[in-house]
Amino acid sequence: MKRRAKYSKIYTNLIFAFLIVIAPIYIVSLKINEYGEQAVREEIEHSMQSRVHFYIHLLENEFSRIVYMQKAFINDRELLRLGTASQALSSNEFREAVYSVNSRLKSMMNSSEYIADADVFLPEAERIVSVVSLFDKLPTEEYEALKSTDGSNPFVYWNNRLFVSFPYSELALINNESPVFLVSAEISQKEVTEVLDRLKIDSRGGAMIIGVDGEWIVSSDGERSIEMRAALPAIAGKKTDPGGTISLFEIEGERHWVAMERSDSLGITLAMYMPEEALLGKHKRYEGWFWLLSGISVLVVALFSYWIFRQIHQPIKRLVRAFEQVEKGNLAVSVTENRSDEFNYLYRQFNAAVKKIDELIHEVYEQKYRANLSELRHLQSQINPHFLYNSFFILSRMTKYEDYESINKLSNYLGAYFRFITRTHAEEVSMEEEAEHAKTYVHIQTFRFEERIEADFAELPGEYAGVRTPRLILQPIVENVYEHGLKNK
Repeated sequence: MKRRAKYSKIYTNLIFAFLIVIAPIYIVSLKINEYGEQAVREEIEHSMQSRVHFYIHLLENEFSRIVYMQKAFINDRELLRLGTASQALSSNEFREAVYSVNSRLKSMMNSSEYIADADVFLPEAERIVSVVSLFDKLPTEEYEALKSTDGSNPFVYWNNRLFVSFPYSELALINNESPVFLVSAEISQKEVTEVLDRLKIDSRGGAMIIGVDGEWIVSSDGERSIEMRAALPAIAGKKTDPGGTISLFEIEGERHWVAMERSDSLGITLAMYMPEEALLGKHKRYEGWFWLLSGISVLVVALFSYWIFRQIHQPIKRLVRAFEQVEKGNLAVSVTENRSDEFNYLYRQFNAAVKKIDELIHEVYEQKYRANLSELRHLQSQINPHFLYNSFFILSRMTKYEDYESINKLSNYLGAYFRFITRTHAEEVSMEEEAEHAKTYVHIQTFRFEERIEADFAELPGEYAGVRTPRLILQPIVENVYEHGLKNK
């Protein structure tokens, strides 16, 4: 009875000890979860608005640059001649002016990846100069649509195409007259859509550029563009910063977060929207799992307290004895016991670790052998076989002509050359030795190219003669001169 009472007391103490330990953790976790949800909301709002702010300025800079190029284009001398005095030009002058304007249009189009096409409309001549057709008949419908722009809004959306239009002069439009000429750049909706796609988070949601008063929309998600257009009046919600808005709206019962920012200089608005489920869905699920885990944890504490009392002491003692054997250098030790719990896994991992240590000890010797073999192959690879073959061919030729003096010199040079590159006792040599080896290589090459290449050597400065340097650092440089620098010379 005393043993049973003692057993029950220990078990009860274990349960209370675990509960006391985990209770503050769960209280703090609950508060952290609440603060975390609020922080996540704020961070998501800030992240969405920051992304919209960054990309609206990116597009604003790019489109403003296109408008600036158009305004700068009106000062082109050849364009002014075509627009105001085309009838007075000779055929050659007219052709040169057209080619010049076409060249400027190509330069403008190539200067920005957002420009799909660039055109100049000449209403007086009823012609158009474009990048593709060079000089063609004036497309009346397109011209009438593009000249309807005003100075505050350079964009024109016509026939499912987006243009940046600049008529010259604007005063003519105010007086309801045709401009002298009109410069237009068609915006590549593919490039714009790719930019909008980069606004997405985890490939969810979408983004769109909205024209003045929602008269046109370029969207990365065509299915949502109609709903967004209808929701525009409703999502002029709360202000999060001076440049943007963020709000909520529903599409087919699904709540979406929307971040928007307007460019005052261009009159366009960039909107990014994400499903709330994609942003906070995981957090909501985690909250439910948190409470479920809390209930399960109480039950686990009770079971674990009982299990830890009955199961841990003896297996740990057995494992400690095995570690003592390993500490004494006995790598043949093995822990075996028929168990179906986590200790069986520990035993197997212990046995695998001891076996791995034994294998690693043997691998050290193999690595040393492989390192030596690698060094030998490295030294062998340093000997250029073509250089060796050419040298022996030269020796053979000298022998044929009985040029014994040259044979003696070349043999000495070859001996010195191969003696130096096969040295394995030192990784570094003096700069004087290294330079002397490079000279030896040049002397050998001189026998081969004596009638075509002449080499001169300057004296090595005395202060550098004793400097230690990696072996074979100069000769490859000289070799590259012969192999590549003087090739076909």
